Amino acid sequence: MALTVGTFNLNNLFDRWNFAGAVEVLAAGTSTVPATYTFDDEHRRRLQLDGRGKLLVSKPVADTNRIAERLLEADVDVWIVQEVENVDVLREFNREHLNGSYRHVMVIDGNDSTRFIDIGILSRRPLGGVTSYQRTFHPDDPSRPIFSRDLVEAEILDSKGRKVLTVFGTHLKSKFVDFTVPNPVEAAAAAELLRRRQAETIVRIIANRTSTRQRYLLCGDMNDTPDSPALVAYAQAGLVSALLTPTEVGMVKTTVDLPASPAWTSTFKESGQPRTFDLIDQIWLSPGLAPRLTGAFIGRRRKLARDGTDHDPAWISLDI
Repeated sequence: MALTVGTFNLNNLFDRWNFAGAVEVLAAGTSTVPATYTFDDEHRRRLQLDGRGKLLVSKPVADTNRIAERLLEADVDVWIVQEVENVDVLREFNREHLNGSYRHVMVIDGNDSTRFIDIGILSRRPLGGVTSYQRTFHPDDPSRPIFSRDLVEAEILDSKGRKVLTVFGTHLKSKFVDFTVPNPVEAAAAAELLRRRQAETIVRIIANRTSTRQRYLLCGDMNDTPDSPALVAYAQAGLVSALLTPTEVGMVKTTVDLPASPAWTSTFKESGQPRTFDLIDQIWLSPGLAPRLTGAFIGRRRKLARDGTDHDPAWISLDI
């Protein structure tokens, strides 16, 4: 059986109206000007602030349309997607932008109480059990759950209801450091430590749930490179990177010199520093699944800065 599985960070797929700045003014208590808002849809009458007190707004329509185009162009059977607010928005996105291409849609609310971004599943194949590990703790820090978002396990079934693959999807701690923090170096070190502990915990969970002979994969936005100290646990556990020599699908239009290797899904230009191209969106295969790999792909963006999202989708084809 041929099966394609991919990972894509959709970048803030929120279920919000994009209101004018007057809402922020009123919320800050700096104005007494009254405002009236009329909602045409009874089911979308919510205002919500993120953990920093900023109004959550919907993704721009052009960006939403573009990520839908990129998903449809890839034509993948199972997507693990990141930065989705809730299951309702993913269902609506599938219905209105993906032409209902994915019969099975799943999101479990995770731990992110700042940005409210979760991990979702879009699948043409039936799903079996779906498990969240958001209440898992690392032994070196039992004071809080280890996953700032989540680790999700999903069983992919064939048409007869038999499990053919187990997929683990995640979104690890970001490298982003707020410029207002007193000690940025210390904050960056703390974020790296958290990513390392998250990777260690993922490996431990997978070891408890599977054997190396079984067919499973781990994918998601790792927010670090495959050879980074934070992610060393993956290779040490025997997982095999599926994106060492991916095929690029599409081409970015830019005058910037691109790296010789196509193994990148994210690019960043820090002021005064050379542009970096990193493979932070990854797919790792179990030893039992690696021989079944028949292809690896990255859907290349059209615009270098962002193309609906600042990530490129990555996917693989399997013969299982």
